[in-house]
Amino acid sequence: MGVPRGITLIVGGGYHGKSTLLRAIESGIYDHIEGDGRELVVTTPGAVKIRAEDGRAVSSVDISNFITGLPRGEDTTAFSTTNASGSTSQAAAIVEALEVDATCLLIDEDTSATNFMIRDARMQALIDDADEPITPFIDRARQLYEELGVSTVIVVGGAGDYFDVADTVIGMRRYAPADLSARATQLAADLRTHRKHEGGPWLPLRERIPDPRSIDAQKGRKPVSIKVQTPTRVLFGNQELDLTALEQIVEEAQVRAIAQALVYASDRWLDGQRTLRQALGGLVQEIRQQGLDIIDTRQAGDYAEFRIHELAGALARLRTLRTRHPD
Repeated sequence: MGVPRGITLIVGGGYHGKSTLLRAIESGIYDHIEGDGRELVVTTPGAVKIRAEDGRAVSSVDISNFITGLPRGEDTTAFSTTNASGSTSQAAAIVEALEVDATCLLIDEDTSATNFMIRDARMQALIDDADEPITPFIDRARQLYEELGVSTVIVVGGAGDYFDVADTVIGMRRYAPADLSARATQLAADLRTHRKHEGGPWLPLRERIPDPRSIDAQKGRKPVSIKVQTPTRVLFGNQELDLTALEQIVEEAQVRAIAQALVYASDRWLDGQRTLRQALGGLVQEIRQQGLDIIDTRQAGDYAEFRIHELAGALARLRTLRTRHPD
C-alpha cells in the first residue's frame, strides 16, 4: 500500500492500530533488519513527527501563520517563551521543521493540542473569530501542501471535519488497513458541518540566525560536559536537554552525536551570520562527506547518524538558545 503525497488521514476505532501504523511510518525513515516487520515500511526521509510539548522553551519562532493577536500583545512573528502552551509549542514545532525543509508532517491527534488542530462550527458560532488567536491546523494543511509541497499524515479519532481537506483516508480495523477515501469524500458531501474556513494567506516564514554564544556545554572547569542519561535526556553543560518530543530518535548513540554536533556547530558553523538552515545544513553535509569523526577530536566511536531535523529539534530545546531574524 502506497501513501501518496498530500493530506492523509489514518482513522478507525480505538485500539485498532492507528497510532501503531503512524509509529511504523515514523521509524520508516531508517533501514531495518529483515524480519522485524518494520522493513515493510519505507518513509520519505523528510518526514517529521510533530506533537504538542507544554513547558518547552521557544526562541524567536515565527508562529504567526497559526497564532496571532494574543491578548497580552506578544509578537508572534518572533515568538519567545520559556514555558510554551500546547498550542504554541505545536505551532513552533511545525515552523521549526519547515525551517530545515521537512517534506511531510506526521501528527497524532492523541499527542496534539485540541484547540490547535480543530475549531468546529459550534465553537465558531459561540466564540467570535476576532477573539480567537489560533488558526487551527485544519485550515493550514491544504496550504502547506499546495503552496509549500509539504504533505501531512494525521491520526484522527474524532474530528470528522478533516474529511473536507483529506486526499487519502486509511481505515484501520483490527490492525489491517483499508482505503476509505471514496467513502469519506461521500460522507463529507452528504453530512455538511457548515464549518467556516479560518485564516488568511500563508505568509513566508522568517528565518533565524542562532547566537553561537548561547550554546554553552561548559560546566565548572570542563569546557565541554555532555552526559547522556537516557535516549531522551542529556546533561548539556549546566542544563538538562529534554528530547522526549523528538520521537524519531531511536538510540543513545544518536543523542551523543547530536549533543556533540551542537558543540561542533557552535565553533565551526554558527557564526552569528549564517541562518539556522545554512549552518545546520552545512554541518550535515560536512558529516556526509567526512564522517561523524569530525565532530569530536577524541574519535570516540560511539556515535550514530542523525538527521538535520533532530539536530535542529535539539538545538531548539536548549533553554539558553538565543536567535534573531536577519536584518
